[in-house]
Amino acid sequence: MKKLFWGFFFVYLNFNLNLNAHSINLLPNFVGWWLVLQGMEELKHESRYFENPRPFVLVLMVYEAILWLGNALAVVGESWLTMLLGILGGAAALYVIWLLVKGVRETEENHAADLGSAVLHRRWKNLLILQVAVRLLGIMGNLSNISILAVVSIVLVIAGFVVMVQFLMDWHRTAKAYEALGERVTNEEKTEE
Repeated sequence: MKKLFWGFFFVYLNFNLNLNAHSINLLPNFVGWWLVLQGMEELKHESRYFENPRPFVLVLMVYEAILWLGNALAVVGESWLTMLLGILGGAAALYVIWLLVKGVRETEENHAADLGSAVLHRRWKNLLILQVAVRLLGIMGNLSNISILAVVSIVLVIAGFVVMVQFLMDWHRTAKAYEALGERVTNEEKTEE
């Protein structure tokens, strides 16, 4: 679970270094998806939901690597294609998170332990609502020049930051709870011997 946390840390927190027309994300998203993939591999014995999103994570990892390289070389620009790919990438990321939350829920059921899947599910809903709102705002912004959109976008950016921090904190708590569960299972096995 720790690798899932660190993967989402890389995916959702961006620290950009801008030099002239070049922009380099110091926490590349493709590294985050690689970490998510590693975490899923470690957890696949717990639930099939940790194995199911594998193809989506691989596509997201490659897509984000290409995007990162394109931004670093200043060859990626704004177009309808990049907007469409952004929407598809966002939808794929939300689908992956939904499956992973289901994996956490199934792991809870298998071990009769609370790993925080209910909180993760609520946070996923928040991410979904925010992503839809941001995408709709982006489309509206491209179609019109309304100044109220600037105010709404600032509110959404602040809300998005708050939800991302909460999301990361929730995954961190889940990782800690899973770690404690592993220690408990190990101790129970030792006492049975």
